This record gives sequence, C-alpha cells and structure tokens, in this order.
Amino acid sequence: MVMLPLVAACAPAPEADVSEPGWSAGPLEPQFRFAVLADPHITSADGDRPERLAAAVDWINAAAASQDLRFVLVLGDIAWSDGFETARDALGQLEIPYVPINGDNEVQFGADGTFDEVFSDQYAALSGTFEGWEMGATSVHDLDADRDTWFHNFAFDYEGVRFVGLDWASRHLGGPESELGVLHDYPDGTMPFLRSQLPANAAARPLESVVLFSHIPMHLGGFDLAGTAAITDEVGPVGGAVWANLAGHYHFDGEETVEAGGYDVIVSDAVWDDAVEVRVVSAAANEETFSWRTEIVVVE
Repeated sequence: MVMLPLVAACAPAPEADVSEPGWSAGPLEPQFRFAVLADPHITSADGDRPERLAAAVDWINAAAASQDLRFVLVLGDIAWSDGFETARDALGQLEIPYVPINGDNEVQFGADGTFDEVFSDQYAALSGTFEGWEMGATSVHDLDADRDTWFHNFAFDYEGVRFVGLDWASRHLGGPESELGVLHDYPDGTMPFLRSQLPANAAARPLESVVLFSHIPMHLGGFDLAGTAAITDEVGPVGGAVWANLAGHYHFDGEETVEAGGYDVIVSDAVWDDAVEVRVVSAAANEETFSWRTEIVVVE
C-alpha cells in the first residue's frame, strides 16, 4: 500500500533548530539548486505529451540563471515505442545538463536496450561533466527473470553531495509484480551498486550529503515487505548521511519518511498528465550538514 501524503505546491524551508545536529558548525549557506522532472511518457511525436515536456524544458531554461539551477534529474518513464527521438530532442534543448534514468515502462515495452542506445551519448557526456562519475554494468543477464537486459545505475559528486541513480525496475514482463521494485541482488545488479555507493564511514561525511534517485520509490508500496526491509537494512546504518530518495512512478506529489532507513521519499508528479510541474530542490550547508527544501513549480 502506498502511504504518501499529498504535499502543498510549495514546501517552505524548515525553521532552524539549534538542537539539531550540524547547527554547532554555524549558519547554513546556500549551495546550489537543481530541477526534477518525472514521467514524461513520450510515445510518439504526436499528441500533447511532447508539448508538455517542451513547456517544462522552456521553464527550466528561462529560470536556470535567476534560480541558479545547475542540472536536471529526469526520473524515468521517459519514452518508449516511437517516442525516443522526440524525448531526446526535447531534453537536448536544456541549457543545463540533464541526467536520465529509465523507469518500468521502458522495460515493460521492451525498450530497455533502446533506452541505453539513445541515451548512451548523454551518459558519456555526463561522465565528463560531473566529478566522481561511476556507472555500473549496463548489459547484464537478469537472474530473476532469466533474460538479458540493460541496467542504468550510476553516481556522481556535485559540490560535496553524492548523487546515486538506481534502476529498480522489474525485468518480469507483465503481471502485478512488474509495477514493484526489484532488488536485482546479484553481480552487476542494482543492490550491489547501492552497497558500493553508501559511505563506509558515515561519520566522515556531512549529514544528509547523499541523495538517492530512482523511478521506483524506495519504500513499502514501491517495494514489497522483503524488498523494503533489505533496502532499509543497508541504508539504515548510514541513514544520517542520506537525505532522501527522489522518485516518480505514482503520478502525484508526495512525501514520506522511511524511519528504518533514515531517509525521506519524495515523489514528483508526472509531466505527461494534470498540471505540468517542475520540482526545484535547494541545498544549503555548513561544515557538518546539508539542509534541503523543495518547491513545486506549476508551469502550465
């Protein structure tokens, strides 16, 4: 069951609490901002979906300088069928780097290989844009579904923050399990990649200096009980270093704290339906901690 309360259009910055860890290091200073898009669902050059994605891109370009936006995370279900070139061309109009990750629909429509082919040049460009770029194995034999597939797990550093992109999409085609996240806990799978990116010594990192992002939300509802427990068992011991999991998939905005993992799940609405939204994420920091707030901008 998904238990994500809807959030207001703008989440204000929390008031400072001098009892919170990290406050002793002094006031928080603004660091950078980035944008989040989820679920464009581009399947052809026709219809209003390309126009909706273009509207989001236009807003980001217009706001990038004034709002200090540095890059864009695109959280899966980007394109399938005949929509790949249209989606890539639209995202290619962005004047700041964009970071794509696949969703479950690319896999379910047999397009995980096409996704890899279409966005491989973008990943190559990102490897030269961001420091600390690491990408897991792409061409992998999925042991759960017993078929060849393409994974997209990667990580990078940006101004003291480790961003980790995780491909939890099921490789089982059809059926209710295809909507749930799968750990892929085998060599070259997603779970080993997550383990490799969690800090070995969380105390050596500033608090909330790791951001996880994925299409499938990393909580109960995105995963079954066993999958959720496996994730929180890994993240929980270093949870103070992890701020949140940014995700899509549900086609609405919501937030939930995963107490056992020590992180928040923040889900963004789909670009393809309802209002066209962009989530703007702001980072502030001192020597001991990062602090975050998000704002939902309705483009049209």
